[in-house]
Amino acid sequence: MDTSTNNAKSPITSRTLVVWFVVMAAATVVVGMACGVLGRIEVPLDEKLFDSPIWRLRVVRLSAAALVGVGLAAAGLALQGLLRNPLAEPYILGVSSGAGIGVLLGPSLGVVLHLAPWATTPVLAMVGALITAAVVYGIAQRRGRLDPYVLLLAGVIVNVFNGAVIMALMHFLKPDEIFKFVGWGMGQIPDWLWSQPSLIWICGGMIVAGWFVLFLRSAAMNMLSLGDDVASTSGVGVHRLRVETFVVVALMTSASVALAGPIGFVGLIVPHICRLLLGPDHRRLAIVAGFGGAMFLMLADTLCRLMSAWFQFGELPVGVITALAGGPFFIVLLRRRAKEGLG
Repeated sequence: MDTSTNNAKSPITSRTLVVWFVVMAAATVVVGMACGVLGRIEVPLDEKLFDSPIWRLRVVRLSAAALVGVGLAAAGLALQGLLRNPLAEPYILGVSSGAGIGVLLGPSLGVVLHLAPWATTPVLAMVGALITAAVVYGIAQRRGRLDPYVLLLAGVIVNVFNGAVIMALMHFLKPDEIFKFVGWGMGQIPDWLWSQPSLIWICGGMIVAGWFVLFLRSAAMNMLSLGDDVASTSGVGVHRLRVETFVVVALMTSASVALAGPIGFVGLIVPHICRLLLGPDHRRLAIVAGFGGAMFLMLADTLCRLMSAWFQFGELPVGVITALAGGPFFIVLLRRRAKEGLG
């Protein structure tokens, strides 16, 4: 009675989705403004706030964090819905590490081809992510069927392989470049992004466009949650939807990695919490998870900055914080899935 009655009384209409979008967008702006005044150096809350160079620097960094959070959370939601498995996310499936290989190759090829970093980095990250997604998808597909557990296992294996390639590439870097990429490899939103506005615009555009496409396909995702056969008889092209989703996820992940490195577990934690709170409807989840990922990563990045001020040590990469939170979260989900399988 409870769930069906509530859903019947309050159907999710277009107007409802607009309200959710406006509310979540406003909440994201409020969180971003609050995070912008927190840090090692205090920024006064007065009429001169927008003239503060410290605040403007933080706004650029927080904007990048928000975009990365949107990309990873929306991508994780799409993969979990596509595979009907709450353990799926870009980092675990190896898409992030594939994009990382492209990012590492970017500076070298940029010098050879005489191209700026903002031109080579997103493109090569996209190529690496697409190749990885294609390999993982090809391994897991059998006769038109996609085995979610084989897909996860293939992602783990490809992730290890990509990690070995990344370490091999770092062996040929100069010492100063190695230090830079070590921080990036742990998932770090760099302060120097303010000097690369083109990189932010390109990667941000890829993320927002991918988010919009996933929202348009959210109704099909709802049908897919009922099973491949039901979705097919309802007019959903299951194979096309899978390929399209994997491509969009690869594009969004590559843009996120180009901005901040391979940050893990955002695509696992945020969609799962949103689903627990709001239910399984992907139309609403696509909106809430995207903005939720933006707020989550802005708060995590702000916590990294505050910890460096509190404990007087170098700033932790935000990927360390998300991994510390996501590792136990992943174990809990894994144990729950195991119990459900035994039951």
